[in-house]
Amino acid sequence: MKRAIKNSLVLILLSLLVFRCGQPEPVAEEEHAHEEEAGGHAEEGGEEGVVELSDVQLAAAELAYGSLDSINVSAFVKANGTLDLPPQKLAAVSAPSSGFVRQANYLVGNYVKKGTVLAVLENMDFVRYQEEYQNVLSNLDYLAAEYQRQRRLDSAQVNSKKQFQAATAAYENARSRKNALEKQLRYLGISPASVAKGNISSTIPVRAPLSGYITKLNVHNGEFASSEQELYELADPRHMHLELNVFEQDVNKVSIGQPIHFTVPSVGQQVYDGEVYLVGKSFDQESKTVKVHGHIEGEHGSFIRGMYVEAKIYTGKQQVQALPEEAIVEDEGKSYVFIQADDAHAQEEEGGHDEAGEVHGTSFKRVQVVTGEREQGFVQITQLPELSAGAKIVTKGAYYLFAEMKKGEGGHHH
Repeated sequence: MKRAIKNSLVLILLSLLVFRCGQPEPVAEEEHAHEEEAGGHAEEGGEEGVVELSDVQLAAAELAYGSLDSINVSAFVKANGTLDLPPQKLAAVSAPSSGFVRQANYLVGNYVKKGTVLAVLENMDFVRYQEEYQNVLSNLDYLAAEYQRQRRLDSAQVNSKKQFQAATAAYENARSRKNALEKQLRYLGISPASVAKGNISSTIPVRAPLSGYITKLNVHNGEFASSEQELYELADPRHMHLELNVFEQDVNKVSIGQPIHFTVPSVGQQVYDGEVYLVGKSFDQESKTVKVHGHIEGEHGSFIRGMYVEAKIYTGKQQVQALPEEAIVEDEGKSYVFIQADDAHAQEEEGGHDEAGEVHGTSFKRVQVVTGEREQGFVQITQLPELSAGAKIVTKGAYYLFAEMKKGEGGHHH
């Protein structure tokens, strides 16, 4: 009997042991519950492009909200081109006659006034022209006197008509030659009056035909310069203009008098003003563009002929969808806006408390957009995902939300 009772107790103890081993440890079960809870929060907080602000943060951010608005902005045509000068403000300086360069006075970049001697040329032909002029002057006095004498005799009918005609022809030919030589001497830069006084020179000056800067130099001392050779180029930059290239699909929008805003990238990002002066009538088949000539307002000493320009020709007004510049956030070459998102946790009680008594903040979702032109503090929105009716777009404080979002992303990575 005792033996049977003993065996029964052993069986009961073994059963209890087996039951105990099959149950999970309470501590382990509690830790597992905490891990699941923690894992759930991490996943929820790590939702990409979402940031949640507490009431304190929201008050500090001073956010402003709005919606996509239609606004009137200036319509314009984009164009590029160069700075240029009108033909009357450019001068190619060449020698009036061939000769050896005895003096070259200036370098590229020098400013010279009209009439300044740029170079001095020497040639013995210059002496021959002056000697011939002196001979003509001397002979002209005799021929003039003979002409007057023959005219008196002809009036008195003393001499034959033939003698008077011969004297008249000789005198007129001498006068014509004198006038021709005077023009030739002036063209060479030699004063006929000075030659008449006996001053003869073997050199002539090459003078600046206008005031401006020397932009090209093709001369040096001792060189033989021909009359066809360009020695200098001068440019007067005070009347710089725009030579713009407008694509064929935009030409019909451009007309004389329209305002132009342009930049010269090599000088800086300052915006300069001008207006359309002429619209070309020829079409470039290679570039598919038409030339547009624009006048520039004011004088700008930093402008140099040939500099590249980027311009906008304003053609009128148009309505576009736009947001304030403060609403746009740029990140890795893309543009975003923030919208106030629906609370992820339904708040079933007043004061923002749920059944568990937890307080939740306000969530914001980052949305990618495609932007267009910027003007007067607004950015054109050319592409925006469909939003729910009454969606609130953050128009002020977007970069604050962006910074908070990046903090959150950084925290989840650690």
